Amino acid sequence: MDLPLLTRAAAVADRGAARLRAALASPVRTPRVVVVLGRVLGPAYLICFLTGLYSHLLQHPPDWLVFPTQPANLFQITQGLHVTTGTMLLPLLVAKLWAVYPLLFEWPPVRSPLHALERGSIAALVAVAIVEPVIGLINSAQWYPFGFPFIETHYLLAWLLIGLIALHLAIKLPTIVRHWRREGPDER
Repeated sequence: MDLPLLTRAAAVADRGAARLRAALASPVRTPRVVVVLGRVLGPAYLICFLTGLYSHLLQHPPDWLVFPTQPANLFQITQGLHVTTGTMLLPLLVAKLWAVYPLLFEWPPVRSPLHALERGSIAALVAVAIVEPVIGLINSAQWYPFGFPFIETHYLLAWLLIGLIALHLAIKLPTIVRHWRREGPDER
């Protein structure tokens, strides 16, 4: 390919990406908002994971594990918490994705192999974070349009999701630390 043509194409793409970023700019789309939403999403996913793990262990107990029999309605409480928190995840996840989606249009899309791995892990995180509560919601309606076993898939996706969240936290830790507290010229 001709080098001047490639240079012109890159300049056009760069200007287009800059215009798109300007059009998507919003005072609400800040790292602080993303961190605050993450502070709610993280514990919510953890609650779903722990209550789901409890449910899975009750349904498929290892021989060495003995569960308490009191209170009698403990399973109802944990499953109610699991379903309620899982349902609450969807609007929170949509809010966080709305706050960060202009980053999809950053230019260049991949700056280094490490950046490519980061973007790939975020893509996997978003995919699993959406699929997991959606199939859980479909299960709560006792409708199974998918061709895979729900319980095993939901369980495996939960482990994958927790691992991806841990990886995401490790990658984004500097940003999280920088924006954890309110700081700015007009805030005390």
